[in-house]
Amino acid sequence: MTIEEIQFLKESNAIEGVYDADSLMQAIYAWEYLKGQKEMTSGVILKTHKILMLHQSLPGYQRGYFRTEGVMIGGRLGMSHENIREAIGNWCGKTMTSRQSAKKLHIEYEKIHPFIDGNGRTGRMFLNWTRLKKNQSILVIHEGKEQMEYYNWFD
Repeated sequence: MTIEEIQFLKESNAIEGVYDADSLMQAIYAWEYLKGQKEMTSGVILKTHKILMLHQSLPGYQRGYFRTEGVMIGGRLGMSHENIREAIGNWCGKTMTSRQSAKKLHIEYEKIHPFIDGNGRTGRMFLNWTRLKKNQSILVIHEGKEQMEYYNWFD
């Protein structure tokens, strides 16, 4: 684990207002698991989420499972939960075959918003996993100005 990776995970948590050491450790465990995966699958997404959210105040049926209810994302109704599995399956295929940028794939993932909580943190992990697969460096988005620029990606 590099200093850059720890900084990425720490800042990714901070963007969501999560600052405790236990959450950082779970993020490290989730990232280590994810980095070891050769391809993106629904199972990888679910396990990454489960590891990341292990000690968060979520009911057990929401940790490592796609949501089964509607959500609001930035004041808009998110994708119907009934379409998540298909959308995630399509997205996973794109992570390995698409010439799309990691940024565009990340935006697409966040629009799917497959979980009740933890979408941003898992999404930024998948963003950097994709960047590594494309031989790009880790992207660290710092809390504050960079965070606001990051949120502008979704406008």
